[in-house]
Amino acid sequence: MLTSKVDIHASLLTAIKLIINVLDALPTRSLLPLAAVSRRLRGLVGRLHYYRLVEATVLQGRELILECYHPSDRISTPSLFCKYLATDGLSEAGEDANMEDLNQLYSRFKPFLGEENRRPRARRPTTRVIEGKEEPLTEVPSYDVNLEEGELFTQLCAVTNLIKVGPRRGLFISIDNVTDGVIRVWRDWLRKQAERSATEQQQVGQRYFDDSSILWTDTSKNVGVKFRVLPKEESQTPLLIGRNEDPPVSYTLEYQELIVRTNKLLLTLETSEAQQIAHAVTISVDLEERILPGSTTSCSNEQRQAKPPTYRNGSFQIDARGGRTLTMLVA
Repeated sequence: MLTSKVDIHASLLTAIKLIINVLDALPTRSLLPLAAVSRRLRGLVGRLHYYRLVEATVLQGRELILECYHPSDRISTPSLFCKYLATDGLSEAGEDANMEDLNQLYSRFKPFLGEENRRPRARRPTTRVIEGKEEPLTEVPSYDVNLEEGELFTQLCAVTNLIKVGPRRGLFISIDNVTDGVIRVWRDWLRKQAERSATEQQQVGQRYFDDSSILWTDTSKNVGVKFRVLPKEESQTPLLIGRNEDPPVSYTLEYQELIVRTNKLLLTLETSEAQQIAHAVTISVDLEERILPGSTTSCSNEQRQAKPPTYRNGSFQIDARGGRTLTMLVA
């Protein structure tokens, strides 16, 4: 009797491991709907989803960059790199968190200027900084917003991408878009935020949906930017202005944090990995057909002397010099 119970228990463990392996092979978009099948399956799906969210916060060797600009300043506005800070509530949620709570998790990132866009003083540390007597000078990235007389709002394009940096400076192996939206900056919002104290504007810990200092780039609130608003000193009110007219104003928006829904990060990473695998497989098959046409095992002189084909990965061209090297580079 005892032996039969042990055998049944071992069989159940084997079955559970098999189910977990099958579920783990599914992408998240296909995995999450299975939570509605049964209570036990919902628990397994929730745990797998939780572990994937934890891995997504590491960005899997990629970097997050933010581009936020007025359409007229697209070329002159530098991109901002974003350093991971934390995912509030992730550790508290644990493996047993329900699906709704996991979908409400957000990861926070600190935007900063790349070294080539920093001022010389912030780029080169002083002797006292090198000796550890002073903290290095940190330059907070900012953007100036100007509203003309009677203008109620302005719009900023907000693009967030995950990039994989190449071996050379300034070369990106891959670029994957997280979100591409528009932020509408209202005059009243600027005024109210500027009236708040610096401490109030930099508060962390309140619910993201209730934080008025965050401007969202999409209606689903997958990505938002937390700003600190400062009135510009040179902004002057005209001498003659009507009672109901809005004067021209100027403000400085300091980037405090980039807020990204963690599940959105996860889905973007999985899509990127799937596309890169598809690229690698397609190119490898194409190369094999060129190297081994039909049933022959060698190339003709014309094929050897022919210029290697060029494949486009994202916005970068890669010469197909050899199957092995190319597969490693694209993957």
